Amino acid sequence: MLTLFRSMLFALSLTFATSATALAPDPAKTQAYIDHAWTTLTRAVDDCSALKDDKVTTRPVLYLPAELPRSARIDDIAKRCNVDIRVLPHPIRQVGDFNPRSLPQQGLLYLPNPYVVPGGFFNEMYGWDSYFIILGLVADGRAALARDMVDNFLFQVQYYGGVLNANRTYYLTRSQPPFLGEMIRAVL
Repeated sequence: MLTLFRSMLFALSLTFATSATALAPDPAKTQAYIDHAWTTLTRAVDDCSALKDDKVTTRPVLYLPAELPRSARIDDIAKRCNVDIRVLPHPIRQVGDFNPRSLPQQGLLYLPNPYVVPGGFFNEMYGWDSYFIILGLVADGRAALARDMVDNFLFQVQYYGGVLNANRTYYLTRSQPPFLGEMIRAVL
C-alpha cells in the first residue's frame, strides 16, 4: 500500500511541476500589468474622482490646513470637481490637537502631490500601506512618485501634526507606526 501511495504521489508531483512550467507568466505581460496597476492606483486632489466618497451622498469636501494660503490651483479644483473647499479652524501641531467630530462634515485632507492607494476602492493615502508601496515604486523605477508620497507625509507632519492613518478628517486623531525615516531613506 505504501508503495502504491508513493507512486501516486510521484506521478502527481510530476503533473504539478509540468503544469507550473507550462503556465509561467510572460514577463512583458506581467510588467504591463504592473504599469497599469500603478496608474490605476494613483490619486491626486486634482483628480476629481479621488475627491468622491461613495459612502456619502452630499457634495464632497476637501479640507485645507489653517495656515495654507488658498491658491489658484485650489480654486480650480473647487470649480472643476464640484467640491466644497473648507479650511480647518486652527493650526494642528500634533495628532490629537483637533477633534474631527467638531467639523460639520467629514472630508478628504489636502495633500499637494500624487500618491498611490492600497486598493482600487480607496482614495486616501494610508500611512502603513504606503511604506510598502514606496518600496515597490522604488523597485519599479518610479522614484519620483515615491518621493511625492514622502513629501506628502512631510506635509502631513507640518500641517496635520504627524503621519496620519490616512488623509481623511476622521483620522486626525490617529497616527501610524514610525516609518517616515525608512520612507525617506528608501527614496534617497
